[in-house]
Amino acid sequence: MLTEDSHYHAAAVAFAKAVEDGSNGEITVSIFPAGQLGGEVQMIQNARSGAVDVVVTGEPPLENTVPELTVLSLPYLFSDVAAANAALQGPAGDKLLSYVDNHDLVGLGFLSVFERNVYGTKAVHTLEDMNGFKIRVIQGPGFVGAYEALGAQSTPMAYSEVFLALQSGVVDGAEASPEQLIQDKFVEATDFYNLTNVHHMAAAIVMSGPSFAKLTPEQQKIVRQAGKDAAAASIPVYESNYVEGLAALKEAGIEIVEPDLASFKEKAKGSWENLLTSIPDGQQNLEALLEK
Repeated sequence: MLTEDSHYHAAAVAFAKAVEDGSNGEITVSIFPAGQLGGEVQMIQNARSGAVDVVVTGEPPLENTVPELTVLSLPYLFSDVAAANAALQGPAGDKLLSYVDNHDLVGLGFLSVFERNVYGTKAVHTLEDMNGFKIRVIQGPGFVGAYEALGAQSTPMAYSEVFLALQSGVVDGAEASPEQLIQDKFVEATDFYNLTNVHHMAAAIVMSGPSFAKLTPEQQKIVRQAGKDAAAASIPVYESNYVEGLAALKEAGIEIVEPDLASFKEKAKGSWENLLTSIPDGQQNLEALLEK
């Protein structure tokens, strides 16, 4: 989980309150923010075994377990945060969550997406500026494939190594939402925040299948409703965090670059066909997500 300022934490707090209120205190929820229980991949595996009851996670770490979700990592899938959230809070999102239930997990809800933009020591004014750009990206096929299609050089590394890598020039940049740069104190190693909008990264709240199975049908109903409450609570928090984060970047002297994205979209969407061939039910879920 991210910091206590994040929409992840807001979702966790809303979930805990809904579960405790709905069960009249029969079920209590303890929150462990800021990765106290380990990284997302580790927490997902612990949830599958029943060692952790509930996990708030970005969607890409779920892709190895639930490959159908990889459709959400297609570049320029959505036009903006509002469109992404509308799709994920509707029937298409529910369908994707149902795949989670096949893997000793229970999909309770999608939280607000993150708008992922390129930040670092180099400005990105045009598509040509991405040529050879050394970028640390989330190691999912949709993220790696998108940046390779744009001409960038994907550089794998742990998130904890990115700050020093930026300072030393090992990478030119990385991709994240603006509030993350503030919350994780990346501003000291960043000169430019480029509004490339390549991904609107989904996040989810999932429960351990073994833990869910121990609940009564009534308790399961309460938990599922709490997941919806958590999702709803996350959306306005992310919206305000984004606006405040972008303002804080400007105040810190970081240049906000707004490239014309037409050529970016055309180039990156060229990776869709190849990516879709490896995603189970990819085409039908893509069509559902884009349905107006």
